[in-house]
Amino acid sequence: MKRQRGPPGRETTAAESTERRIWYGYGTLGRAEKDPLGMFLQDVIRIYGEVTVISLPILLLVHILPAGVWYDATGAALVAWILMTLVGTLIRGGWVQPLATDTPGWVTLSPWLLVLRVLYFNVTFVVAAFGGVFLGAALGWTPVSVLWAGAVAILSMLFFPRTGEETASRFGRYY
Repeated sequence: MKRQRGPPGRETTAAESTERRIWYGYGTLGRAEKDPLGMFLQDVIRIYGEVTVISLPILLLVHILPAGVWYDATGAALVAWILMTLVGTLIRGGWVQPLATDTPGWVTLSPWLLVLRVLYFNVTFVVAAFGGVFLGAALGWTPVSVLWAGAVAILSMLFFPRTGEETASRFGRYY
């Protein structure tokens, strides 16, 4: 029986099912039913790894900046990192519906969508971390940088599945 995969570029199975893939060891994969906590934990690991590995250039740049107060670029990037992981997890598990699309679930790991992730996630971190610092300096109230980073992170992850759909439809023959 062929499994329904959803529209191009979208991973709908995880959002519509309580099953998750399990790796039992060398060459052995399976599927198992998970309770909501197990689904959340497995999804948070997947999205955390995705966001972290793909965003390493910007995360390392923010890490080497001189330490400041909690609402500097490092603090803003940390807030963005946590919220990007949380919102991506909630979308992947089907608990939150992404914006501008009727399809639930996260974005597949196809080659063009990996390229999209590199650009999208790194630009999101730059806008969240450094945009917040500049906004805080311009307004004269620097803690606004953390609020800015949170808003940018949440909105970017809510719109990412739609962006993935558009990319998949544009480069569909390469999937």
